[in-house]
Amino acid sequence: MRKAFTLIELLVVIAIIAILAAILFPVFAQAKFAAKKTASLSNAKQISLAAIMYTNDFDDNIPIFVNGAYAAGLASWASGNPRTDTWVYEVEPYIKSLGLMEDPETTDPDNIFSNGPYAWWRNQDLFPYYGINYLFLSPWNGTCSAAAGSVAMSGANQPANTVFFTETRAGWPAYASAAGIGYFTATAPGMYPYILPSPNYCIWTNTGWIRNNPQNATLPATAEIALWDKSGTNVDWLDGHSKYTKADALAAGTNYATSTNPKTTTITDITKYIWSYNGTIPQ
Repeated sequence: MRKAFTLIELLVVIAIIAILAAILFPVFAQAKFAAKKTASLSNAKQISLAAIMYTNDFDDNIPIFVNGAYAAGLASWASGNPRTDTWVYEVEPYIKSLGLMEDPETTDPDNIFSNGPYAWWRNQDLFPYYGINYLFLSPWNGTCSAAAGSVAMSGANQPANTVFFTETRAGWPAYASAAGIGYFTATAPGMYPYILPSPNYCIWTNTGWIRNNPQNATLPATAEIALWDKSGTNVDWLDGHSKYTKADALAAGTNYATSTNPKTTTITDITKYIWSYNGTIPQ
């Protein structure tokens, strides 16, 4: 007589498999995201090294964050006339592929950095998934027509504690066919009270430093730091090292932890503020 599993035994085995799957699938998902976070950190590091090589070739000057007639607006960028380039164009000769500008932690919904219909220089300039700390490293020229240039790499007070690049998420969803597109600038937390009344920063926003939320639901807006796991992001530092950094640490020296309105997050202790180039706030 051949032996076989009874129906009860089969149901027990199926139940055990289902329980194990329920336990293991989240673990696998977490492991997959951790791997993507590591790959993203590698991309960020390569971008940082490319920017440092650029400074070595250009008299210690950090790549300018935007170069050209920005005052003409994004409409001119869409047409390509006049041409306006960002730091992406400046560092491109120092990297093997613009694919480094795509963040493995998310997707490239418009295939900007692959072979999609939106893969042309204007979009690649505007929508990398890593943004430069432009408010402090490459300020505006005071007339809102272009950047004034950039600061010297060697001139920072504390280069190991000064943000260079972070992962970013665009605050211009009208330009993306799906959520998750990047942007070329990273706006420092606590700077909106300085930006909004100033004619020299040339950005306007109804959002701000978004706490534990990577979305920018209200327009108009520039970019915010991308907190893909809602707790932190990968950061390049001015001395060349890169590491994952918690959101609270990125907002050190501000009232971010207790602020109820992101737009009114303010700088409370400049000595702890890791975005400033020389311990001061540009006006």
